[in-house]
Amino acid sequence: MTGDDPDPLKDALDLQNRVRSLRALLELQRWQIEVLNDRLYSSDAGGVAAKRLLALKRSETESLQAPRAVNDP
Repeated sequence: MTGDDPDPLKDALDLQNRVRSLRALLELQRWQIEVLNDRLYSSDAGGVAAKRLLALKRSETESLQAPRAVNDP
């Protein structure tokens, strides 16, 4: 084989490493989301206040969005 020939084994190993890295990143992001949810939706007074504030902000942004016309993309 010359240097220009595709190497299926090397490609498979590279893909396996990418998948492993993406799974690790996904696990990290899942953990981060769990931590944020625990902080945001905790049962103590601060968590309840944060939950109410988030709901208020969401309702404000929903009411401020302009309606889309029929021909809008």
